[in-house]
Amino acid sequence: MAHKNDKGHWRKKDDTYVHPDMVPVDKELEDELVDKLIRGALDLNGYIKVFKAKAFEECYAFNDLLRQKYDMERIISKSGSVTLKSFDGTAEIQIQIAKLITFDQKLTLAKEKIDEYLAEKTLHADAEIQTLIIRVFDVKNGKVDAKQILSLKSYPITHPKWLEAMAMIDDATEIAGTKSYIRFKHKVDGNIDGRMENILLDIASIEIEDVKEEGVR
Repeated sequence: MAHKNDKGHWRKKDDTYVHPDMVPVDKELEDELVDKLIRGALDLNGYIKVFKAKAFEECYAFNDLLRQKYDMERIISKSGSVTLKSFDGTAEIQIQIAKLITFDQKLTLAKEKIDEYLAEKTLHADAEIQTLIIRVFDVKNGKVDAKQILSLKSYPITHPKWLEAMAMIDDATEIAGTKSYIRFKHKVDGNIDGRMENILLDIASIEIEDVKEEGVR
């Protein structure tokens, strides 16, 4: 809800205040609705954070129990990939570890070397392929897409300058850390032969057509 000062005046977007009588009814109703839904979203966000932390903790704890079963050294796991499945295989939990990849200045040199290669091949190379290669180096939100950069190494090109560029990319690649992801999957309606689907926890991705009223609190 919009902030009010000690006189009950409403704060505006320019950080000045206006008497409540000057606030249109529709704007007041809009403010109340936004406040209610934002509070609900924050509550849900908090619940998901707690659930996610607990899910990681319990999955890794189970992994440690397995280590005990096979007389392996018991450790307190906090990282690493894990896959757990229900007895009938209709539900699955996956913890995956992704490397956070960055590049140093040598990536710029690799781009220059690729440009040299493309300049030599201009008369013979497919223009569409050239465009795709160049777009790989596009910067979005201040970063290049590491996956796209590394995909260049899969091209079956043996030209010396291209191979030099790929070696430069290897030298430029740095592992800045890792990030853990947890995914929950199930077979729709619990059917053994059903399709395994991700359980979406991203509210923007959840379809609501079939949501039952009793499922809403």
